Amino acid sequence: MKRVVLDTNISISAFFWNGIPRTVYDLAKNQKLILLYSKDIEKELIRVLSYNKFGLIPAEILPIANEYRTTGLFVKVHSSLTVIKEDPTDNIFLNCAVDGNAHYIISGDPHLLNLKKYNGIQIVKAREFLIKEKYI
Repeated sequence: MKRVVLDTNISISAFFWNGIPRTVYDLAKNQKLILLYSKDIEKELIRVLSYNKFGLIPAEILPIANEYRTTGLFVKVHSSLTVIKEDPTDNIFLNCAVDGNAHYIISGDPHLLNLKKYNGIQIVKAREFLIKEKYI
């Protein structure tokens, strides 16, 4: 089974809208792939969900975070990579992917996508992942 790390922009899109990111997330919920996450990724997700533009209060964020936890597999991260200099916070996805033996990082972020591959891990957009893995 493929092991994937979702960038926060993919996770947020999956929670709020129908579309390709939701399809990827649903594959994890239905145990067709393994969603990997770390403490830092979880903190980043909660931080972004707290943005005013989403209009959520803490009581609404908690169920989303809990669903994410139950859908995903927690990875204890030991790596501390500094590959992405333009936006160092993006390195949390690489750290999780490396330590979790991920096959893919799925992202919409150019800082990650520009790498295309890191340490054997493919970095792709959600649609590209679904096509490569023959889900669509």
